[in-house]
Amino acid sequence: MKTTAKKFITRQLQGFTLVEILVVLTLVGVLALPFTNMFIFGVRGSHDNAEHVLAYNLAREKIEEIKSLPFDQVKSDYENFREVYQDRHGFDEPYYNDSSFENYFSDVFTDESLKDGEMLMTWNRLKLAYPKTYLRTLQTYPEDYLNYRRVVKVERVTESAMPSKTKKVSVMIFDRDGKKIAELATLIGQHK
Repeated sequence: MKTTAKKFITRQLQGFTLVEILVVLTLVGVLALPFTNMFIFGVRGSHDNAEHVLAYNLAREKIEEIKSLPFDQVKSDYENFREVYQDRHGFDEPYYNDSSFENYFSDVFTDESLKDGEMLMTWNRLKLAYPKTYLRTLQTYPEDYLNYRRVVKVERVTESAMPSKTKKVSVMIFDRDGKKIAELATLIGQHK
């Protein structure tokens, strides 16, 4: 009997039982769960932040481009580029309606987006009108910008009966779902 007890004690000291291993793994899993959630939220947050940085950079770039224009040439995209949708099947709304234009128009193109036939037609028409408005050629963007649309709105700021010498320029950036993710606005004045 003594030898059996000795064997039992030595067997217990040799290793862990399956139950002990499962208990330890369960405890480690429960303790690691909050850290994996934090990691997932952190990755998602940094992805959203990167999208917003790209969107605000697009808006900032356009505002700087507009600031270099003569005051009389500062107009909204609807005034400048509505002809892009003229005589195109399925694009009557953006041609005749400013708010519908905002839902369709973009001057952000990538090589990937130009593989779409409708986008290519818009690109071909826009690249002819773009230099007349912004005094430079229309260029494509890197693939990171594939899901963005940019629209410029310009409103005259009137405070009296005198002709307005100030314009409010708003640059709006939309994602692929049509949700506005960035908007920058500035005032541009005519000094004489």
